[in-house]
Amino acid sequence: MKGIKIGLILFGIFVFAGIGLAQEEPAWIAKNLETADPEAKTGDIVSQTKEGLARSAIPYDENIIGVVGETPIMVFGKPTPTTLPIVFFGETLTKVSNINGEIKKGDFITSSEKPGVGQKATQSGFGLGRAMEDFNQEEGLILVFIQPQQITFPLGRLAFGRLIEELVSGLKMPETIPEVLRYLFALLVGGGSFAIGFFSFIKALREGLTAIGRNPLAKNSIRTAMLLNLIGILILTLAGLGLAFFVILY
Repeated sequence: MKGIKIGLILFGIFVFAGIGLAQEEPAWIAKNLETADPEAKTGDIVSQTKEGLARSAIPYDENIIGVVGETPIMVFGKPTPTTLPIVFFGETLTKVSNINGEIKKGDFITSSEKPGVGQKATQSGFGLGRAMEDFNQEEGLILVFIQPQQITFPLGRLAFGRLIEELVSGLKMPETIPEVLRYLFALLVGGGSFAIGFFSFIKALREGLTAIGRNPLAKNSIRTAMLLNLIGILILTLAGLGLAFFVILY
């Protein structure tokens, strides 16, 4: 299985490089492969299974091979009644749905529980490629740049991205604007309090250590001043966070 994937990827890179120099259109590289799924159609995501090549039906399936293409630019291997042209590198129409959220151009696409249908990838795992256009319907076809690979999401960036998406979606509906603004205000208060407290803590600590180095005889009094300063910073930070929670809850 790994040998097939590596061979397809390396072969595709070499061919794609040669074709890309000769044309402006993205190369669709496909190969006629034997399939064990008679219901697989154009746009379906396919994976290697124990029974053979079939529509993907496992989210983040690490055995994804590619997508059934309609008219790939380059197709290798002789077609037979039991083969399908599988695009494993380049742009092609791919079946997707919004079951895992609205798809934006540039989002990673992966397999889902729906046989052959992709979804937006929102966590680390194996992916099919990147969406080349937006999509927010129940199910349909969009252009995806096929390049099966392992994808990794930094948790902080993922959470922040979801938060921004929710805020933007809320601002599009007039009835939810007051609530969204309330959450946004709470976010600014809480985030601002934490940031100010953190940087003030670092500054006070650095200045205290510098003062002790310059005047070792006053070490005790400087330590006391540092402790009081840090307690004050902590109280102000907690007050800001408390205000943010109060705004959210009430």
